[in-house]
Amino acid sequence: MALTADPALEAAHAFATPGTLAALEPFPGGHIHAAHLATYRHGGGTARFLLQQLNTRVFPDPERVMDNIERVTAHLTRALARARVRDLDRRTLTLVHTRQGASWHRDGDGRVWRLYQFIEGAVARPAPRDAEDAAAAARAFGEFQRLLADVPDPPLHPTIPDFHFTPARLAALEGAVDADLLGRAAGARADIEAVFATHGLAHALVDAHLPVRVTHNDAKISNLLFDAETGAGLCVVDLDTVMPGLAGYDFGDLVRSMATRAAEDEPDLSRVRLEPALVQAIARGYLREAREFLSSPERALLVTAARVIVLEQAARFLADHLEGDLYYRIARPGQNLDRARTQIRLLAELDTHAAALEREVARL
Repeated sequence: MALTADPALEAAHAFATPGTLAALEPFPGGHIHAAHLATYRHGGGTARFLLQQLNTRVFPDPERVMDNIERVTAHLTRALARARVRDLDRRTLTLVHTRQGASWHRDGDGRVWRLYQFIEGAVARPAPRDAEDAAAAARAFGEFQRLLADVPDPPLHPTIPDFHFTPARLAALEGAVDADLLGRAAGARADIEAVFATHGLAHALVDAHLPVRVTHNDAKISNLLFDAETGAGLCVVDLDTVMPGLAGYDFGDLVRSMATRAAEDEPDLSRVRLEPALVQAIARGYLREAREFLSSPERALLVTAARVIVLEQAARFLADHLEGDLYYRIARPGQNLDRARTQIRLLAELDTHAAALEREVARL
């Protein structure tokens, strides 16, 4: 197989890998970072690695990102080893260091690269197939939080400041509405009003003064690898946003991304229906791992956290639509507006079912 030209080829040689580079090919699926699958031949076999070029527009401080990832993956490895889990090398990401001992490489043109051991026999899923899939994903993120609950000081770096600070997201939307750079506000007036009608919800987690923990901050089933044979959850990936946060952020993201079978950009809002059974499965899986370290206020606010995160995401999609689709890629005009509308509808569904869901979470 032919090798690609620089700069990926140059970067592949910067890391302390075994043997000789035999192949380097683009690896599909990444939404933020460009990736290549690197195959090295050594002895009588081969080993594969995932080479990623970091998107420094989204993550302008790679040193902080990589310091967090190095600490988190090392802590997870130690915790899983103490628990004597099977397939330790497949249960967490493993960084390969450069020949100079660094966790990342900057090339001559300023591009930033990292290399992970490739996890063989694993698959990703864009959406849960059923309630058991949803529970398995939630359990994996609950375990992720539990294993990182005792990461020693100093605190991890904030890789995107105020990432889940919902009041700031609503303030950004307000600024986008006031500026209305592309004249799109009139066509989204009802959606804007719907978001601001629930603005009091934005402070619900902030005002509760909940414990700050190590959280993933982008918890969804597509950020979990499953064992291709057994279907069991294996390894949480996409660790760039792992930083200090509230436990409810991850629970809320899990509900937001898995509690309806409608597409995130579904234009037919009649299809956006909350499935309480999926929320219950998410809560069951998450609390199986997280109930022991969560405080009573954290447990009591899990459903509220889901509502907050859905509101926050509605505001983010809507602001991006008004500003010209600068952050979230679109495949068609108005896609971010449709994304915002699905979140607004999902929030209404959550509000309708909130009391019953809170009773179910309390029972669990």
